[in-house]
Amino acid sequence: MNRRAWLAGLLGAVSTAAVAGTGGRLAASPPQRIVVLDWALTEMLLSIGVVPVGAANTAGFLRSFPASTLPRSVVDLGLMFQPNMELLLSLKPDLIVVSPAHAALCTSLERIAPTVTFGRYRSSATPYTDARAETLQLARMLDCVPRADALLAHASNVLDEARARLAALPRVRDTPLYMVRFLDETHLRVYGLHSLFGELFATLGLRNAWQGATRSGAYATIAFDALRPAFGTTLLYQKPLPLSVVNMMNTSPLWAAQPFVRSGRLIGMPAVPAEGSVASAIYFVRVLVDALEQVTPHHSLTATPSLSDARDGAREGRA
Repeated sequence: MNRRAWLAGLLGAVSTAAVAGTGGRLAASPPQRIVVLDWALTEMLLSIGVVPVGAANTAGFLRSFPASTLPRSVVDLGLMFQPNMELLLSLKPDLIVVSPAHAALCTSLERIAPTVTFGRYRSSATPYTDARAETLQLARMLDCVPRADALLAHASNVLDEARARLAALPRVRDTPLYMVRFLDETHLRVYGLHSLFGELFATLGLRNAWQGATRSGAYATIAFDALRPAFGTTLLYQKPLPLSVVNMMNTSPLWAAQPFVRSGRLIGMPAVPAEGSVASAIYFVRVLVDALEQVTPHHSLTATPSLSDARDGAREGRA
């Protein structure tokens, strides 16, 4: 790929993924030694077949982004917002990829290598759609558009297959669904229409039960008794649960009085990062449909999560 073609691809990416202060120091060919300081953008790079030389908190990434694997060759640069700058410099990167949350670091990073900002899809009203667009923009910059095209085609196929499976479950398609993550024994995060999960619900023809206010349209943090579920609503919760939450679910009369508890309409799902990119969306759709296929007229769901839901979390915490 010649310099003119690569620069054209880079300028195309600028429209929604701003290039932050590269200072004109652009190489004549696509970058090869890439450092990334954001987990979701690490996932995005890996999903198009690009392995960075360094990434932030690699152990945390592997725990939090189950759709991806990270080669041992990737150097752990420490915390996302306090990376080891000396180690980063020693890697001699020719591109650093950051999120909008890294704005305060960009001046320092630009002294080391051209620095680009991606990840604005996470504050979009359509995060899945915009994650697809940013993935293609990043691929143009790195000269791997065919791999991005293949990923996006695969994602579309997964959604088509999921819709076909759900078509056989009319009882599920007509059921309001809460998608939540418990924070403690009282509070949870419920995902709204403009979250990654909410957009995927809509794409699959599913009903999001949460119609209330959300933070930036993505989620709200509320007490569990503020859900106000309609009759027949199912609660999907992300595992693992904090041990205090499992204990609450086994002892709290207030929890036991919730309609989805009384009717046994609780489903635990593997955790998927709400800020994830296309790879996380694919993973979420698969585990979601697997979970919803439990909801049949002949299957009784477990109303009270067991301690195993918390033990899984303890193992993750030691990883």
